[in-house]
Amino acid sequence: MTNEHCDRIRLCLTELGADWAVLSGPDAVCYATGQPIPIETGPSPFTGGPALAFVGRSGGVGLVCSNVEASGPIAGVTLETYAGFSGVVTDQLANYRRAVEGMVRKLGIGGKLAVQKPSHPASITDIVPMGMSIDLHLNRARAVKTADEIAALRIAAKGASAGQNAARRLTRPGLSELEILNGIRAVIEDGAGSRCALTGEYVAGIERTSTLGNPPGARKLISGDPVICDLAPRINGYWSDSCASFCLDTATDVWLAQYRRAKETLDLAISTLRPGLSVADFDRALRAHMQGAGFSYPHHSGHGIGTSVHEWPRLVPDEPALIEKDMVLMVEPGSYLPGIGGARCEHMLRVTSTGAEMLTDFLMDPVL
Repeated sequence: MTNEHCDRIRLCLTELGADWAVLSGPDAVCYATGQPIPIETGPSPFTGGPALAFVGRSGGVGLVCSNVEASGPIAGVTLETYAGFSGVVTDQLANYRRAVEGMVRKLGIGGKLAVQKPSHPASITDIVPMGMSIDLHLNRARAVKTADEIAALRIAAKGASAGQNAARRLTRPGLSELEILNGIRAVIEDGAGSRCALTGEYVAGIERTSTLGNPPGARKLISGDPVICDLAPRINGYWSDSCASFCLDTATDVWLAQYRRAKETLDLAISTLRPGLSVADFDRALRAHMQGAGFSYPHHSGHGIGTSVHEWPRLVPDEPALIEKDMVLMVEPGSYLPGIGGARCEHMLRVTSTGAEMLTDFLMDPVL
């Protein structure tokens, strides 16, 4: 999995005039080495610092991680693990630093370094200095997916689709948002055969769906509730994303009008997405279509996806980048009306040489 990815990182190093990339974000570490780093509970109490991937411009790939993060040897990757969890109390930071020092010696890491500045650990800057930033170059290098990434994203997309179809089966009056979401999550994890990090939302009711950022909670559903079900599971290190909206039993005319416009806007995106189109023009066309019916959304029109749930490019009005073949983009138009409720429709799209391939596949119907 990692050879083509590391070759792209090496191109970044050549552009920057750097000798080594030091990657500390869990998504970038997974991209470079193929090792998914556990993230579900946040930073682990059994590590001395973030897992690190090292990629040399002239060759050499290394991974430093704790014994609770490593899943075993990785072809082509020098692995240095340290005790983060054991039967005795350990000084995880000291163990981490020794492992980093060991990796520096093994691979001969030196010269000009390019690092991920937002996540590079201060605890090792005496061993691995801060260096220049690789973030912008790396984001762009990762935007066009390799064949192995597209295969991984297809698997993740199946998980999101299974979750959305389960949401329609499980949603009924009297159950809470959390009860339904827990059932959805079980379906996704059973299909994946493993625990899966999951972000997104399952919220119901006029007030909760008409405002952004509400976490799922104990509110119980009632007939007539609008529902926004946004599911983004991470499977084997790769994310998918999706969103369906529907009303329970019955829907008002205004809610149906905004839902239909959001769905039409998503369909427009699917029919017009192609290589060479500027992100800004694509975003502008989607917003204009929503506004043509008197609706709008305050967020981006979508984003890239891969080993991170939100990747470059973001589909926003001021992004001049061109869309390229084998980008995988989320497109998510919506509308959120006080007193009416909200609706958002989202699919996962691979850009082909002639248009778009829909990777997620689930029923979208406005009334359940």
